[in-house]
Parts: sequence; structure tokens; C-alpha cells
Amino acid sequence: MQLLAWDKRFSVGIREFDQHHKILFEMINSLIIAKEENSDPHVIKNTLGQLHMYTIFHFTAEESMMQYFNYDGLDEQVEEHAKLLKQVEDYTLRLERNEDLSVAELLEFLAGWLLDHTLGPDMLYGPFLRHRVE
Repeated sequence: MQLLAWDKRFSVGIREFDQHHKILFEMINSLIIAKEENSDPHVIKNTLGQLHMYTIFHFTAEESMMQYFNYDGLDEQVEEHAKLLKQVEDYTLRLERNEDLSVAELLEFLAGWLLDHTLGPDMLYGPFLRHRVE
């Protein structure tokens, strides 16, 4: 799998959230590298755990700002965020239980979700919040 490359089309126009998204790209890239190097499964589990915790931090920051400025799409974002976190938790449990899960499947899911979510729902809040924050 190719590494994810950040470029300006992923920018929501809010410095803080663009930086968060860049870190998420880097964390997923770390998982891609760990898979390509056939790293110990514990490395992958630990990196996934860090990604999970950072994602919670990021979602909380986004949702807090949206709530503060009364963003109309907040409920949809919260629902989308909860759905992703549930899926990551499910993948984490499957890895911990050594269930049938390929790291490639996990990476496809994570990369696809990050790209789709950043280019989709996140682009909707960008213009709304950008004019209120910066």
C-alpha cells in the first residue's frame, strides 16, 4: 500500500485541524511502514492504540469548536465520528483476540476513511468555521 501524501486539497482552512489531519496521515503511514517491514504485531497494536487516542483528541477538538460556533452539521459529524471510533475499537479487539484480520484490511479501512472524511464532511465545516476562528 502506498503511503498517504498530504496536499492542499485536504486543507479545511483551519490551521489547528489541518495540523491534526497531517498527524493522522503520519500515524497511518507509520502503520503502513510497520506492515511493509513485517513489524512485530505488538508494534502494530501499539500504533493503532495511539492512533485511536489521537483520533479521540482530534474529534473532541472539532466537535467542541463546532458546538461553540453552533455549526448546523454538528450532529452529523458527531454521528460520523462515533461510527469511526466504534469501527476502530472493533478492529482493535479483533487484533487483540488474534481473530482473522489482515493488517492490509485495517489499513485500507483507515486510509479510506481518513481520505473520504477529510474530503467530505470536514470540507463542509471548513468555510463555516474558518470565518469565525481566523
